Amino acid sequence: MILRAAVVQFKPALANVEENITRHRYFIREALEGGANLIVFPELSLTGYLLGWLVPQVSLKLEDGVWEDLTEGLGDRVLIVGAVIEERDMFYNAMVVLSGEGILGVHRKVYLPTYGMFDEGRYFTAGPGFEKIKTPLGDVAVMICEDAWHMDAYLSRADADFFVLSANNPLRVVQGGTAVEVWHRIASLPSLYFGAPTLYANRVGVEDGIVFFGGSRIYQGNGVLSAEAPLFEETVIFGDIDTDLRRAARYNSATLREHLNHALRKGA
Repeated sequence: MILRAAVVQFKPALANVEENITRHRYFIREALEGGANLIVFPELSLTGYLLGWLVPQVSLKLEDGVWEDLTEGLGDRVLIVGAVIEERDMFYNAMVVLSGEGILGVHRKVYLPTYGMFDEGRYFTAGPGFEKIKTPLGDVAVMICEDAWHMDAYLSRADADFFVLSANNPLRVVQGGTAVEVWHRIASLPSLYFGAPTLYANRVGVEDGIVFFGGSRIYQGNGVLSAEAPLFEETVIFGDIDTDLRRAARYNSATLREHLNHALRKGA
């Protein structure tokens, strides 16, 4: 099966949910016109990143009407957007997975970076853990930025049909390389270890002098790069994912089979 995926390399307006919703609709239409079955936005795409104490003011609830507005015309196609979700007076950095039927699932960011330039632990509640989200396209494993540095994000969902890594990655030096190089390596891990296609959606734009670089990518299950976005430019990229390549990669590689089997034995 060929799945046409779209990653929206988005530049959100900080703390302006209404404007971001309008612009989401524009890019969703562009992705649908391009034939996309799966559309992915970056982390906190509906709010921007450096929110500080504005988090409660820009939060959304799962029963809000905004989700119906975003899913109009989707049918069985899948949309994943970033938002601040309020539940039980707690606020989560979350990715919401949607189809024409409504909300299919929510991933709440588990690992909140609170070091250096990051201060998420002050403003957000950590999510409870990692689960696959069932969609009409298969099971999706969603990671939000820092989640991707932790192996339980992978091992707990090693047999997912797709991995999605949504991020707000700034341009900086990380462990001896540029953030661009490091995050491209991280984004390739699900295909390298588990034969899973991966969509890496990173934002662009500047907030409080911090530059977000973009460089979003789409990987096939065999690790081949299907599409890549330019740096620093708001755009939509399309990639055709051959799901048979995922199956073949897992069968043909003894290493992939060992990694997958080991993860499943661990209780994934």
